[in-house]
Order: sequence, then C-alpha cells, then structure tokens
Amino acid sequence: MALFYRRFFSGRTRLMTSLHAKAKYPRDAASLILVRQKSSEAEVLMGRRPKRQAFMPDVYVFPGGAVDRRDGFAEIASDYHPSVNDALTRHCTAHRARALGLAAIRETYEETGLMFGLAAQTFAPKPPQGWTAFAEAGIKPTLSALGFVARAITPMGPPRRFHARFFLGDARHLHGTLADTDELLDLRWVPLSQAGALPLAGVTELVIKEVGRALSQRPEDDARQGIPVITRRMGKRVIRYEMGDGRIVRGLFESALDPNP
Repeated sequence: MALFYRRFFSGRTRLMTSLHAKAKYPRDAASLILVRQKSSEAEVLMGRRPKRQAFMPDVYVFPGGAVDRRDGFAEIASDYHPSVNDALTRHCTAHRARALGLAAIRETYEETGLMFGLAAQTFAPKPPQGWTAFAEAGIKPTLSALGFVARAITPMGPPRRFHARFFLGDARHLHGTLADTDELLDLRWVPLSQAGALPLAGVTELVIKEVGRALSQRPEDDARQGIPVITRRMGKRVIRYEMGDGRIVRGLFESALDPNP
C-alpha cells in the first residue's frame, strides 16, 4: 500500500508539473510586415523557417521574434503615432509597447540584414546589447512609420507560447542588403495576392488577409478599424476585434502604393 501511494502521488506531481508547464504565460513577441510597391501590386517580405526550428518549422513567416529586455532602451528617431501607441498600451506599459516595435525592427535586421529607420543619425555611447550594428550604421528606428495590424496569442498546450504583435512598415525606410540567414531562408518579396499559396501557418494566413484588407481601404476608414486578436479555443480558431482607432496602416502607404506617384 505504501508503494501504491508513493507511485500515485509521484504520478500526480508529474501531471501537475506538466499542466503547469503547458499553462505558461505567453512571451511577448513582434513581427514586421514589410511592404513595397512593385509594378501595380504590393509585395511583402517573407522567409522560410528552417526545418530544425522547434516553433513553426518549414513554413513561411514575416521577420520577427521575442522581445529582449534591452529593446525598450534602444534610441529611436521618432515614436509611435498616438493612436498606435494607445492601441498597444491597452495591454502593456508604454515602455513595453516601445520595446515591441523595436524588437520587430531588431529581429528583422538579425534575420534579413535589413535595418528599418532613419539614416545619418548620431547615437549616445554604449548602445544596448543587440543594437550596436544600428549605432555603427547611424540608423535609428522610426516607430512613427509603423502601423499596427494584429495580435495573436498561442493557445495553451504547446511548450512555447507567444503573444505576438504584427506591425507594418514601408520598405522605403529600409537600409542594407537582403540576405538569407540561419533563422530565415529563401527570403523573397511576394506579391500579396500570391502569398497565400506558400506553406503557411494558419495565423500567418489570417494576418495576410488582414493586411490586404487594410491596404485596400481609404486611410480614414482603415484608421477606424479594430485590431484583430487571433487565438484558439477548444481547438477552434477565434478572431475578435478590439474596436477603436489604432490600426493606422493604409495612410502610411498612401504614396508607396500609388503606381504613379
């Protein structure tokens, strides 16, 4: 009987530990959807994650990754549009909101070789870890050039969970040379209408549709759209909209999407 109780409580402890691990709070992350105009259609930059990756392997994604605690201390050339800042700070502090956009920009550089920001800038000595390359290049991130298009939360269950924010940026703010890295392969500019044909995770496919919807609207209409929040409940995909001004996407690309500027 003593052996039974030891095994019972040992198994129960392992079960509770496993359940606790699955319920881990999602880590903040951010992606940058870069848009450029080519001919008469918008294109987005995407790359394929290597097969060895534990999270979303062998699918095409936008550049991005987890927030580092030092990201919020990086120097910027300009801050968010007030409506974008308001939308972001519904769920975090202003410092964390800034770190989210900066993480998207830093991860984009690390995964693609491209820096998003304003050139010919002067930096203070000793930039935060992860931002030395920007200081050496004299390029400060421009958060005011970012639109906020969606949030996505990994459901409970997987060992890795993320609370991701998806930003949009005009490719005219890019500096550097595009090149594959260990984190993203087959980097390419994909026509928005063809992006859905690539191997994608479900959340990426939904975000692509949201981007197309945002870019097809008038700036004043898009600015009034709510921010979609994508997750799963009981195994089913759930999308709800947080209403209120805050997306600010279409207006950022007014001239970029005009084939005859």
